[in-house]
Amino acid sequence: MQAYYEIETQIPPNHQLKLSLPDTIPAGYAKIAIIYELPEIKPTPAAKMAAFLDTLPDQADGIGLSREAINDYMQQERQSWD
Repeated sequence: MQAYYEIETQIPPNHQLKLSLPDTIPAGYAKIAIIYELPEIKPTPAAKMAAFLDTLPDQADGIGLSREAINDYMQQERQSWD
């Protein structure tokens, strides 16, 4: 049979934890899992543009430009800045 024990703590800068368990938990094998929050990463403007371009169709549909045409245009614009 298995049992479950949960405790919350702060992870220190040295990334080492010391646990003291209740005496009701017997000595022996145990599995430990660490569940933590990932820091929120804000996308850069370039990443936002790349994500937008990925949503565009690969081929022009007669209404707008293809992904390749947009990439070519963007490259030409960037080169004109130099």
